[in-house]
Parts: sequence; structure tokens; C-alpha cells
Amino acid sequence: MAAVNRVQSKKQPLPGVMRISPEGTMGTWPGDNPNQCAQGYSCPYPTVTLDPYSPFGNLYIDVGAGGPAPFTWNVTSNATWAVASLTKGSISPSNTEERVFISVKDWDSLVVGANTAVFTFTAIASGQPPLAVPVTLVATKQAALPNGFKGFVEGSGAISMEAVHATRNTPVNGIAWTEIPGYGRTLSGVTTFPRDIAHDVNFTAGTGPSLAYDFYNFDTVEDSGNITVTVYVSPSWNMGEADRPLAFAVQLDSTAPQTQDFFPIPSPGETPNGWDTPDGFVANSILGVIVPYTGVSPGKHTLTLWAIEPAVVIQKIVIDCGGVQPSYLGPPESVII
Repeated sequence: MAAVNRVQSKKQPLPGVMRISPEGTMGTWPGDNPNQCAQGYSCPYPTVTLDPYSPFGNLYIDVGAGGPAPFTWNVTSNATWAVASLTKGSISPSNTEERVFISVKDWDSLVVGANTAVFTFTAIASGQPPLAVPVTLVATKQAALPNGFKGFVEGSGAISMEAVHATRNTPVNGIAWTEIPGYGRTLSGVTTFPRDIAHDVNFTAGTGPSLAYDFYNFDTVEDSGNITVTVYVSPSWNMGEADRPLAFAVQLDSTAPQTQDFFPIPSPGETPNGWDTPDGFVANSILGVIVPYTGVSPGKHTLTLWAIEPAVVIQKIVIDCGGVQPSYLGPPESVII
């Protein structure tokens, strides 16, 4: 006969009864070495980071079961400025996970630079020794913004801007960037209007209707002076002549506008490569136009988008200063001062 095996449904894993899963990490602690760090073994306890311009203002840490045994847990902090939304709870087969939000109680009480606190999660289970897992929070307080600054502020290494929230929207010859409410992945889209035969015109880069976004960055990618601008546009057909593909221009500060012909040029009667593939432009309803910049210093800057051809629809702009993580919707919109 075939082999018969007995599975012990109540066997407790060796690492213990509790698992801690901090936001932004790939693993759980303790016991999940392959996903805790790149090395895959002998990984340290988790460290998370927060700054005052993080869009959500907090980070979550999930407390979950490491096996069938129920337990109670509590969390303490070694710094009065570091607080948790819950200080205790219980995990059981009917309540397998609880979420704790950690945050900074008073940013004004911190010094400029890195401030460190440790949250210690302790599990108590019948017949087992207490299990303690420390999570280090590094709260980075940036220097004060310049007096009178208005615009988007970098948080968590990223600047995310909904296209409709431009600092300035400048029309040309009666044509202006106009919102399409509810269009796109997040808030809306913007495109140039009016759109009719009388306004079927194109512009030289830097001369058309424009959207300007003032922003302030504290960092660049690995302090290299590099940032990456991604303009998320919608898949659409060009409105003008066949030899006038969709295009717009991107400009950082006083540098020359860079024209972006973002769709591959198809053969006559054909669609662009990637248009209708399972993971193509139409399936995703979006296309990221990537524009890298070098030699960028921390401080105030202006990103300007210039209309060239009609029918371009822009949804969102994301600037990677070193902290953008892969996601479907992109980072939430940054703090606007």
C-alpha cells in the first residue's frame, strides 16, 4: 500500500509562537531568514524608517501567529516620542493577526537628522518562555523648509504628484490643460482643451500650454545627484496628422525642455508594439515615461510639462529621490505645503 503519514496539526514551529511583519519588509521575524535580508541567513532584527513628510505619517507592524498556540502580546518603546496605536493584544486561531501603527508623537522634540527608538514586541504563551522581538525605528527629521515655500515636499524618498494639482497651469492661445475627473488609476487625468478643428495645432517644445510643479527634495538617489522623473500617461491615439505622433516635453528648472515621443512608431495601419499585449499599454491603461536627471541638488525645484500635440492625457508624476518602491498605483500623493 501507499505510504501513510500522520501530520501533527498542533506542532509548534521552533522560532516561537509570534511573528512580526513590519511594513516595507519582505520577511517576518523570527524564523523567516531567506526573506529577512539579502544574505538570507544571520539576518538582524528589522529596522524601519519614517520622516515628517511621509504621506501617511505612520508605519504599520503586523503581529501574527507563528503556530497553533494562542498567546498574548505587548509592545513597549524606549523613547517617549515613539508611540504605538496598540500596546497589547492577543492572537488565537480565531484572531490570527493584529495591526499596530507606530508614529512620532512630536517631531518638534527631535533633533535634525536621525533619531532612533526601539519597539519591543513580547509574546506570552502558556508553557513557553517569553518571546521578544525588537523593531528599530529611525525617524529622520529634515531641516526646516525655506520661508514662503509652497509646493510638494519629498517624503520617504519620493515625490508623487497628481497631474491636476499643478502649482501653475498656463494656457496658450485659448488652449489649456483641463482635468478629466475620475479618469485613470488614481485621481484623474489632464489633457489639453478645447479639442476641435480650430485648435488642432501642435507646439514647439517649451512654447505650448504648460503645467508647472514646484517641489522640494532633501535627497537624491544614493546621494549621487541623480533623480528619475516618471510621467504616467494614458494610451491614446494621436489627433493630428499621421506624421505627428503623440508628444509632450519635460523640463527641470531652467534646463532645455526634453521632447518625449513616448509610443513606438508603428507601421502604417498597425498599432504600436506593446499596445494590445496581455501586459501592454491598453491592458494596464497607463504608460510610464521615464526621464532621468543628473546633477540635481537638494532644495527647491520646478518641473514643467509642456504640451506639444493634442490628445496627450497625463495622470500622475512621480520623482524618485531614492525611495520609490515597485507598486501598481505608485506612491500616494506627497504632502503639499
